[in-house]
Amino acid sequence: MSFFEVLSPVPRKMDMGGDLPLRFETRPLVGQVVWPLLGFVLLVVLPGAYALDQGLSLALLREQWMLPLVGVLGLFVTGTRIVRCLTTRLEVVVTASEVSLRGAGALSAFTWNEPLAHYVSLDCERRHHPDWIGAQDEYGIALTHRKDPERNVVVHWSRDSRRFEDRLARYAQLLRLPVRQEQRAPVAQPRVARR
Repeated sequence: MSFFEVLSPVPRKMDMGGDLPLRFETRPLVGQVVWPLLGFVLLVVLPGAYALDQGLSLALLREQWMLPLVGVLGLFVTGTRIVRCLTTRLEVVVTASEVSLRGAGALSAFTWNEPLAHYVSLDCERRHHPDWIGAQDEYGIALTHRKDPERNVVVHWSRDSRRFEDRLARYAQLLRLPVRQEQRAPVAQPRVARR
């Protein structure tokens, strides 16, 4: 289940639907756009508002070059980060014959197509987070690649066990792949000393 964990955090709820083609699109960096926007306000908007409020002329701004320099550098740095956050996209499409991933923006290197025949099973994972408030379980389903674990694709992730079971049965039927449940290590029983 390393695919979305490597590229971005696994969404709390991810469902590719119940019919082919299965499709999921995420914009993993949109939540981080707040910081460049804050930088834009602090480094560009506030100095610009100060210059307008004080009625500073262009000649005076050329003499006091620090204010325009901060504004231009702030615009360049925060503008590029805002564009990066808004243009980064990841789309996964699973058809009856192919699995494709298309990345855009910062994830443009993550673009590939694989035949569905290269995938051997649907792997299931259950995670329990006892330190979370409410301690809910999370359930995931991933397409497992035969040779390259970096091409494993998460197709379902949620906290609803009933939907997980429904999706698992539906995906196994649609993709004609076997289901492999998570292997759990056996719990060692304490030995009792005999007299």
